[in-house]
Amino acid sequence: MAAVQQKVADVVQQYRPAKQFKGTKRSDGSSTHVTSLDFDDAGEFLVAAADDEQMTIFDVKEGKQTKSIPSKKYGVHLAKFTHHPRQVLFASTKQENSLRLLELHNESFVRYFTAHSSQVTCLALSPANDQFISCGNDDLVCLWDLNSRSPQGKLKLVTPYLAAFDPAAAVMAIASQSTSSILMYDVRNFDKAPFATFYLDDLEDSYTPTTKGRAWTKLEFSNDGKSLLVGTDYHGHFVLDSFQGTLKSFLVGKTHGTGRAAPVSTSGKPLGQGDACFTQDGRFVIGGTGDSSDLLVWDLQQATEGSQEPTARLPSNGVKSAVVQVNPRFNMMATADTRVCMWRPQDQI
Repeated sequence: MAAVQQKVADVVQQYRPAKQFKGTKRSDGSSTHVTSLDFDDAGEFLVAAADDEQMTIFDVKEGKQTKSIPSKKYGVHLAKFTHHPRQVLFASTKQENSLRLLELHNESFVRYFTAHSSQVTCLALSPANDQFISCGNDDLVCLWDLNSRSPQGKLKLVTPYLAAFDPAAAVMAIASQSTSSILMYDVRNFDKAPFATFYLDDLEDSYTPTTKGRAWTKLEFSNDGKSLLVGTDYHGHFVLDSFQGTLKSFLVGKTHGTGRAAPVSTSGKPLGQGDACFTQDGRFVIGGTGDSSDLLVWDLQQATEGSQEPTARLPSNGVKSAVVQVNPRFNMMATADTRVCMWRPQDQI
């Protein structure tokens, strides 16, 4: 497999579907939906959570499925690898809305974390240590350490459905979608007021007027910490200056919604974690169109303030990409809807 040192710019337009993995069916014949994807730190394994209450582990180098782990009692969403080998943290979708840390080797629980009284909407792991953030539909944000069952701190905010750490693990951003704002906190002073608040009201009035105050699906820092991606369900995605909160670009080109309820389900739609993300170098954003047509690529070096059209389209061969995740180490990525698909540069297929 080509290492990420091969410049992303040289291969990003060559990505093509390389391998699809068969999805599962319910007893009534309907398809189950993958709700989240995550790669481990080394980029060698992928975990997919699905609404059939099980998670699946894939070996990236071998291009094969290695293990399926049911979670019928608790449900599973937002499954994420920790920095510890073979451990996955995930949010329950039933029972007490707890978070659970699972050891994959023997499929046993290491620890569980209980604080939320409603569905957890986002999990964000610190890039530097064992801290993580959880956001919930109960308007609660918790800062945790994987080694303790009790939160290190709590915040009560208005619809704080999404959160992200910056690459230095010094700043965390919390998106409050009903107030159209992003709150910036110093992680060391989590209990203090945010040091900055970015208001997106005017941007939403200009670019997403019919969905103002809703439909935010993703919050992510670029790897250099200078940009902040705010993904939306339909109209496009905002790329902000992460220091000033000003608009760098609004990424257009989507033609449909994803059909997912991200991050909160009020209509019975399957959950999701957003269909756009930065590439490893932070230069590009890759995202779905909302239907089964091409994946879209936006080159942020070509961005000008205002709407930005895709700089490339990647043929999907009918693969719908309701969830999109780029591998942190290798030039490959994964997408999912009812099945998981691995993408590689076409000269590696």
